[in-house]
Amino acid sequence: MASRIEPMEPAPLGTEDDERADVGWRPAPGTLRNVVATLLVGLAIAAVVWFFDRPGTANSQSVTVTAAARGAAPRVGSPAPDFELKLIDGSTVRLSDYKGRPVWINFWASWCPPCRAENPDIESVYNAHKEKDGLVLLAPAIGESQSSVASYMDRADLGYPVGADADTQIAADYRVLGIPTHIFVDREGIVREIRVGAMSEKSMEKRIAKITGAEAP
Repeated sequence: MASRIEPMEPAPLGTEDDERADVGWRPAPGTLRNVVATLLVGLAIAAVVWFFDRPGTANSQSVTVTAAARGAAPRVGSPAPDFELKLIDGSTVRLSDYKGRPVWINFWASWCPPCRAENPDIESVYNAHKEKDGLVLLAPAIGESQSSVASYMDRADLGYPVGADADTQIAADYRVLGIPTHIFVDREGIVREIRVGAMSEKSMEKRIAKITGAEAP
Protein backbone atom coordinates (compact mmCIF):
# COMPACT_ATOMS: atom_id res chain seq x y z
CA MET A 1 0.00 0.00 0.00
CA ALA A 2 1.49 3.29 -1.10
CA SER A 3 2.25 5.77 1.61
CA ARG A 4 0.52 9.14 1.48
CA ILE A 5 2.63 12.27 1.24
CA GLU A 6 1.17 15.18 3.15
CA PRO A 7 1.52 18.63 1.53
CA MET A 8 4.02 20.96 3.31
CA GLU A 9 2.66 23.96 5.13
CA PRO A 10 4.27 27.30 4.17
CA ALA A 11 6.61 28.54 6.86
CA PRO A 12 5.11 31.38 8.90
CA LEU A 13 6.73 34.78 8.85
CA GLY A 14 9.43 35.31 11.44
CA THR A 15 10.78 31.75 11.29
CA GLU A 16 14.37 30.79 11.99
CA ASP A 17 15.11 30.89 8.24
CA ASP A 18 14.00 34.53 8.07
CA GLU A 19 16.11 35.41 11.09
CA ARG A 20 19.16 33.87 9.43
CA ALA A 21 18.44 35.90 6.28
CA ASP A 22 18.21 39.09 8.33
CA VAL A 23 21.58 38.40 9.91
CA GLY A 24 23.13 38.35 6.43
CA TRP A 25 22.25 42.03 5.91
CA ARG A 26 23.99 43.26 9.04
CA PRO A 27 27.32 45.12 8.51
CA ALA A 28 30.47 43.29 9.43
CA PRO A 29 31.94 44.20 12.82
CA GLY A 30 33.93 47.43 12.58
CA THR A 31 32.32 48.60 9.31
CA LEU A 32 30.30 51.32 11.01
CA ARG A 33 33.35 52.50 12.90
CA ASN A 34 35.32 52.71 9.64
CA VAL A 35 32.59 54.75 7.97
CA VAL A 36 32.42 57.16 10.92
CA ALA A 37 36.21 57.49 10.99
CA THR A 38 36.29 58.25 7.25
CA LEU A 39 33.62 60.93 7.66
CA LEU A 40 35.48 62.52 10.57
CA VAL A 41 38.73 62.65 8.57
CA GLY A 42 36.88 64.26 5.65
CA LEU A 43 35.33 66.85 7.95
CA ALA A 44 38.72 67.60 9.51
CA ILE A 45 40.29 68.19 6.09
CA ALA A 46 37.40 70.43 5.06
CA ALA A 47 37.77 72.39 8.30
CA VAL A 48 41.49 72.97 7.70
CA VAL A 49 40.86 74.17 4.12
CA TRP A 50 38.06 76.46 5.33
CA PHE A 51 40.28 77.86 8.10
CA PHE A 52 43.12 78.75 5.75
CA ASP A 53 40.83 80.09 3.04
CA ARG A 54 38.91 82.60 5.14
CA PRO A 55 40.39 86.09 5.52
CA GLY A 56 40.56 87.80 8.90
CA THR A 57 42.31 87.75 12.25
CA ALA A 58 41.74 84.06 13.02
CA ASN A 59 44.53 82.96 10.69
CA SER A 60 46.75 86.02 10.88
CA GLN A 61 49.12 87.60 13.39
CA SER A 62 49.08 91.24 14.48
CA VAL A 63 52.27 93.16 13.74
CA THR A 64 53.76 96.41 15.04
CA VAL A 65 54.71 98.96 12.40
CA THR A 66 56.93 101.77 13.68
CA ALA A 67 57.40 103.84 10.51
CA ALA A 68 55.00 106.57 9.42
CA ALA A 69 52.90 105.87 6.34
CA ARG A 70 53.66 107.86 3.20
CA GLY A 71 51.38 108.48 0.25
CA ALA A 72 47.98 106.98 -0.46
CA ALA A 73 46.98 103.59 0.89
CA PRO A 74 46.84 100.77 -1.67
CA ARG A 75 43.37 100.13 -3.06
CA VAL A 76 41.93 97.46 -5.30
CA GLY A 77 41.66 98.89 -8.81
CA SER A 78 44.43 101.47 -8.24
CA PRO A 79 48.18 101.34 -8.98
CA ALA A 80 50.25 99.58 -6.35
CA PRO A 81 52.54 101.98 -4.43
CA ASP A 82 56.12 101.60 -5.56
CA PHE A 83 58.77 100.43 -3.09
CA GLU A 84 62.35 99.25 -2.90
CA LEU A 85 63.25 95.94 -1.25
CA LYS A 86 66.66 94.59 -0.36
CA LEU A 87 66.72 90.82 -0.84
CA ILE A 88 68.68 88.48 1.41
CA ASP A 89 71.08 87.72 -1.46
CA GLY A 90 72.23 91.34 -1.25
CA SER A 91 70.48 92.63 -4.39
CA THR A 92 67.93 95.44 -4.37
CA VAL A 93 64.75 95.48 -6.46
CA ARG A 94 61.85 97.88 -7.04
CA LEU A 95 58.25 96.99 -7.69
CA SER A 96 58.23 99.30 -10.73
CA ASP A 97 61.02 97.20 -12.28
CA TYR A 98 58.42 94.52 -13.00
CA LYS A 99 55.86 96.46 -15.02
CA GLY A 100 54.37 94.05 -17.54
CA ARG A 101 54.67 91.06 -15.18
CA PRO A 102 52.24 89.80 -12.52
CA VAL A 103 53.50 90.46 -9.00
CA TRP A 104 52.61 88.72 -5.75
CA ILE A 105 53.58 90.74 -2.65
CA ASN A 106 53.67 88.81 0.62
CA PHE A 107 54.16 90.67 3.91
CA TRP A 108 55.27 88.21 6.57
CA ALA A 109 57.72 87.48 9.40
CA SER A 110 59.74 84.43 10.36
CA TRP A 111 58.23 84.40 13.89
CA CYS A 112 54.62 84.41 12.60
CA PRO A 113 52.95 80.94 12.89
CA PRO A 114 50.35 81.46 10.10
CA CYS A 115 53.13 82.75 7.83
CA ARG A 116 55.34 79.76 8.50
CA ALA A 117 52.43 77.38 7.90
CA GLU A 118 51.79 78.68 4.38
CA ASN A 119 55.42 79.28 3.31
CA PRO A 120 55.92 75.84 1.68
CA ASP A 121 52.75 76.37 -0.40
CA ILE A 122 53.95 79.84 -1.41
CA GLU A 123 57.18 78.33 -2.70
CA SER A 124 55.30 75.58 -4.56
CA VAL A 125 52.91 77.98 -6.29
CA TYR A 126 55.65 80.48 -7.12
CA ASN A 127 57.86 77.78 -8.65
CA ALA A 128 54.93 76.57 -10.76
CA HIS A 129 54.35 80.01 -12.29
CA LYS A 130 57.65 81.92 -12.31
CA GLU A 131 58.74 80.54 -15.69
CA LYS A 132 55.38 79.75 -17.26
CA ASP A 133 53.70 83.08 -16.45
CA GLY A 134 56.61 85.31 -15.49
CA LEU A 135 55.30 85.59 -11.92
CA VAL A 136 57.29 87.83 -9.58
CA LEU A 137 57.21 87.25 -5.82
CA LEU A 138 58.30 90.02 -3.45
CA ALA A 139 58.18 89.02 0.21
CA PRO A 140 59.20 91.70 2.76
CA ALA A 141 59.74 90.31 6.28
CA ILE A 142 58.48 93.05 8.58
CA GLY A 143 60.81 94.40 11.26
CA GLU A 144 63.52 91.76 10.73
CA SER A 145 67.18 91.89 9.78
CA GLN A 146 68.63 90.35 6.65
CA SER A 147 70.54 87.79 8.72
CA SER A 148 67.53 86.60 10.73
CA VAL A 149 65.44 86.16 7.59
CA ALA A 150 68.25 84.34 5.77
CA SER A 151 68.73 82.05 8.77
CA TYR A 152 65.04 81.14 8.84
CA MET A 153 64.91 80.43 5.10
CA ASP A 154 67.93 78.14 5.44
CA ARG A 155 66.45 76.23 8.39
CA ALA A 156 63.09 75.87 6.63
CA ASP A 157 64.78 74.77 3.39
CA LEU A 158 62.96 77.46 1.38
CA GLY A 159 64.44 79.20 -1.65
CA TYR A 160 61.99 81.76 -3.01
CA PRO A 161 62.91 85.49 -3.06
CA VAL A 162 62.50 87.24 0.30
CA GLY A 163 63.81 90.48 1.76
CA ALA A 164 63.83 92.41 5.01
CA ASP A 165 61.65 95.42 5.75
CA ALA A 166 63.78 96.17 8.81
CA ASP A 167 62.44 99.68 9.46
CA THR A 168 58.82 98.63 8.59
CA GLN A 169 58.56 101.44 6.01
CA ILE A 170 57.13 99.26 3.24
CA ALA A 171 54.59 97.78 5.63
CA ALA A 172 53.62 101.26 6.81
CA ASP A 173 53.11 102.50 3.25
CA TYR A 174 50.90 99.48 2.54
CA ARG A 175 48.98 99.95 5.85
CA VAL A 176 49.76 96.40 6.99
CA LEU A 177 48.23 95.58 10.39
CA GLY A 178 48.25 91.78 10.30
CA ILE A 179 50.40 89.14 8.65
CA PRO A 180 50.49 87.39 6.37
CA THR A 181 49.09 90.04 4.05
CA HIS A 182 48.99 89.24 0.33
CA ILE A 183 48.77 91.87 -2.41
CA PHE A 184 48.10 90.66 -5.95
CA VAL A 185 49.17 93.07 -8.71
CA ASP A 186 48.42 92.53 -12.39
CA ARG A 187 50.69 93.13 -15.39
CA GLU A 188 49.61 96.78 -15.57
CA GLY A 189 50.66 97.43 -11.97
CA ILE A 190 47.07 97.53 -10.69
CA VAL A 191 46.14 96.00 -7.35
CA ARG A 192 43.60 93.25 -8.00
CA GLU A 193 43.21 91.86 -4.49
CA ILE A 194 44.35 92.51 -0.91
CA ARG A 195 44.13 89.47 1.31
CA VAL A 196 44.88 89.32 5.06
CA GLY A 197 45.45 85.86 6.49
CA ALA A 198 47.02 82.56 5.50
CA MET A 199 45.76 80.73 2.42
CA SER A 200 45.65 77.19 1.10
CA GLU A 201 47.55 76.31 -2.06
CA LYS A 202 44.26 76.11 -3.98
CA SER A 203 43.33 79.63 -2.88
CA MET A 204 46.75 80.93 -3.93
CA GLU A 205 46.38 79.37 -7.36
CA LYS A 206 43.01 81.06 -7.80
CA ARG A 207 44.47 84.52 -7.11
CA ILE A 208 47.50 83.93 -9.32
CA ALA A 209 45.19 82.97 -12.18
CA LYS A 210 43.57 86.41 -11.94
CA ILE A 211 46.78 88.38 -12.28
CA THR A 212 48.47 86.15 -14.87
CA GLY A 213 45.50 86.34 -17.25
CA ALA A 214 44.50 82.70 -16.89
CA GLU A 215 41.02 84.00 -16.03
CA ALA A 216 39.27 87.32 -16.21
CA PRO A 217 39.97 89.55 -13.18
